[in-house]
Amino acid sequence: MAWRRRPEARGALALLALALCAPGARGRAHEWFSAVVSTEYVDPQTNRSVRSVSESGRFGDSSPKEGARGLVGVPRAEDRDPEGCEAGTRFLVPGGRGTAPWVALVARGGCTFKEKVLAAARRNASAVVLYNEERQGNLTAPMSHAGTGNIVVIMVSYPKGREIVELVQKDIPVTVTIGVGTRHVQEYISGQSVVFVAIAFITMMIISLAWLIFYYIQRFLYTGSQFGSQSHRKETKKVIGQLPLHTVKHGEKGELEDAQEATAPESPPGGVSAADLSLMVADAERSDTGSSEMPSTSDPVPPCDASFKEDAGENTALLETGRSDAQRDGPTC
Repeated sequence: MAWRRRPEARGALALLALALCAPGARGRAHEWFSAVVSTEYVDPQTNRSVRSVSESGRFGDSSPKEGARGLVGVPRAEDRDPEGCEAGTRFLVPGGRGTAPWVALVARGGCTFKEKVLAAARRNASAVVLYNEERQGNLTAPMSHAGTGNIVVIMVSYPKGREIVELVQKDIPVTVTIGVGTRHVQEYISGQSVVFVAIAFITMMIISLAWLIFYYIQRFLYTGSQFGSQSHRKETKKVIGQLPLHTVKHGEKGELEDAQEATAPESPPGGVSAADLSLMVADAERSDTGSSEMPSTSDPVPPCDASFKEDAGENTALLETGRSDAQRDGPTC
């Protein structure tokens, strides 16, 4: 029965492969780019330049995939709008001069990504950097901000964003450089594909369950038939073993004939017994033998055997009648 499992398993795998490879099984592919974020500032205590580079950012979905550079500006504390959601939000840009390019740094939350980007764009920001929420740790998330034009938008992790904000709030000029990082492609499965795969999986499970039930029923029936056959063979051997067996040797032949004659039923009146019938057959055979060995009329007739005369005298009248008929064809002793 084990050989039946392979076709069923192959059929289930083929059904699942068909579900995954069917037209429309794969949804649209989402492409996104990581961002290389470089920061540089002068430490006021040591008067040394501090620079760090990491591929820790992520470009927004609607952002142009290109680089940007400028001094970092954060929302003013007196405006009490760290998320930069208000249209009239002003930004603190240490070391900023006139029309020099600058990059807005705002926290995630409070409003949509689009509102944040448009609020910074009204202040002539060349790029917008959003840092993630504290509960997200070092993770970044995809951003949808259609309708924001050609302004570069990226997201960085919460620790990276807070590090830059604290420097700017201390009135330390920080220059940020944004570069294009690695291209990533992420495939999404459409809703119809999910339903199709679910139906295929359920069908596969039903087929497997039905086959499993059928397999164990067949195995139970096969085991029962084997057990019945073994029981029948055991009973047959037991009955055969109870039968009496006797080996007849050469010296026991006469005793066996005497036992058969003793156990033979008596013949009804006017009938012939089994012993008489056996004697008649024996005498007939002897007569045939004697007639075949009898010499021609010209040869002398050999004397008869005395034992044969004694047997003839002991026969019954019915036996004598049978013998007289047989003697018509041969000599009389």
